Amino acid sequence: MLSDESLRRGGVSRPPAGGGPGAAPHARPVWPLALTAALVAALIAVPAFAGSPHWLGRLSQLVTGSPLRPEHAVVLALALALVARGVLLRRRAAWYGLVTLALLGLLAVLSGDDPLWRLPLLAAALGGLWLERGRFPVRPHPERVRAAVKTGALLLAAATLFSLVFGGVSVRSVGDVASGLGATGAPMDGASWLPGVLGLAGAAGLLVLVITLLAPDPAPPPGDEAERARVAGLVLHPGSDTLAPFALRRDKAYVFSADGRAAIGYRVLFGMAVAGGDPVGDPASHTDAVRAFLSMCRTTGWRPAVLGASDALLPAWGRCRSIGFGDEVVIRPAEFTLSGRKMRNVRQAVKRTENFGVSSEILPERELTPALRGKLLDVASRSLGGAAERGFSMNLDELLTGYHPGAIVAVAYDEDKEPIAFQRYVTAGEGVSLDAMRRDPGGPNGVNERLIVEMVEYAAAHGHGLVSLNFAAFRELLDADERGLLEKAGYRALHLLDPWIAVESLYLFDKKFRPSYKPRSVVFRSWFDIAWLAAALLTLEFGRTRPAQRAAGPITEPVHHLGRS
Repeated sequence: MLSDESLRRGGVSRPPAGGGPGAAPHARPVWPLALTAALVAALIAVPAFAGSPHWLGRLSQLVTGSPLRPEHAVVLALALALVARGVLLRRRAAWYGLVTLALLGLLAVLSGDDPLWRLPLLAAALGGLWLERGRFPVRPHPERVRAAVKTGALLLAAATLFSLVFGGVSVRSVGDVASGLGATGAPMDGASWLPGVLGLAGAAGLLVLVITLLAPDPAPPPGDEAERARVAGLVLHPGSDTLAPFALRRDKAYVFSADGRAAIGYRVLFGMAVAGGDPVGDPASHTDAVRAFLSMCRTTGWRPAVLGASDALLPAWGRCRSIGFGDEVVIRPAEFTLSGRKMRNVRQAVKRTENFGVSSEILPERELTPALRGKLLDVASRSLGGAAERGFSMNLDELLTGYHPGAIVAVAYDEDKEPIAFQRYVTAGEGVSLDAMRRDPGGPNGVNERLIVEMVEYAAAHGHGLVSLNFAAFRELLDADERGLLEKAGYRALHLLDPWIAVESLYLFDKKFRPSYKPRSVVFRSWFDIAWLAAALLTLEFGRTRPAQRAAGPITEPVHHLGRS
């Protein structure tokens, strides 16, 4: 029987209890307890402020028992403030921290260091914490616990060595070093400055330990070949979204619905678990896959987010927030035509390539010869000017390596039959989605338009109802005739950044085809996550991906990740 840990890491998730998406028994708010911990932290810090009122000092002693030295007050207040934040994030380590503080208080009372009247107060606090233990599902990851133990041991060893070599501590008094790190005030031999240094090191070490134990789980390894094979089968489901193929990126991990008929591919960065688009697989199981993803995020401490969620599935994300950040550009082959005045620019681009003697072909990636594959990779390298491949939400990795042998490649040749441009498309659901568009900078203009037009014709001939090109980010802002002050500032920023992010130029290119638009949103848990969300999304979209490598030889046994033969 699988353990909970293997279920979580292996991609099979138990659905949480409760009625709504992502519901769970521990979903009751914890902010009252977090607020209480924060107020206690503020009271603990009172002795550090010399001019505080006398009544506030008495209130502080109500919490601490014995009076605290200012340096002790600062360190404990900072540590408890971190614990209060951990309570808000439902970290089990924060609950352990509160229980430890209550137990230490009880021991101080029983040993006679603190007044006896604090005993019922501390006992009540300990009992209340015990009753609330089920509301903290995010357990410390074993790696975090090991890191905390190693940090503590290293700190103790370094402090001991430092005290012996530089602090004048004798070998028989080496046991006092631990007391010095705790800044207990116990007498110790050695230099007069040593207790202050050890106390400072102990304070820093305590904060590091608290931060380490409260941290979310580390990022999981990407899905293995068995998981990716399962997801590849789900991508082929007729109800899959046009973004479904991009779940097969080799840097994504997976979580599956309880019935295994839907899955979400995601990456973890800066504590954000970012899913790319809607779940893949049977639409009837999409909501259950969302529930499994949210449940996993609760038990790992990750903040859930989605880049490219469709409007139809937004209700499945429950209380999560959403921001519409743009639209997916979609062409319907049954409605597409080059006729009419509005399509004149596209017609002229296609005609220009014909005048230059450009020819083309469309074929599965598995049929690329090694020689042609190498030439196309050279085109890709020249197209990017030596820059790395980038992207996450609508980009598939392993460009022309044979890893996705069923992907469709449209190739343009010059009059000497040398490749000058190519586009790769991947199939999912009712349509095909553009993955990569590369053109030799020295080639004639209009080649990209030519290949898109021919791909639309190919899709129509092969029964594909949609051709998805890319994202038109901030389309409403770029398309607006009138803009307010903030909109003008945003538009100006996009215009200035366009040489690096190509948002405006890509929108203008897509607009020529008179496409339809499918709204896409960013989904996230809380507005408090917005800074981490922005950092994660920008890194995922504009960070480097592993460059494609030329195949060592002909691909004779495809792995069937996209397009089964």
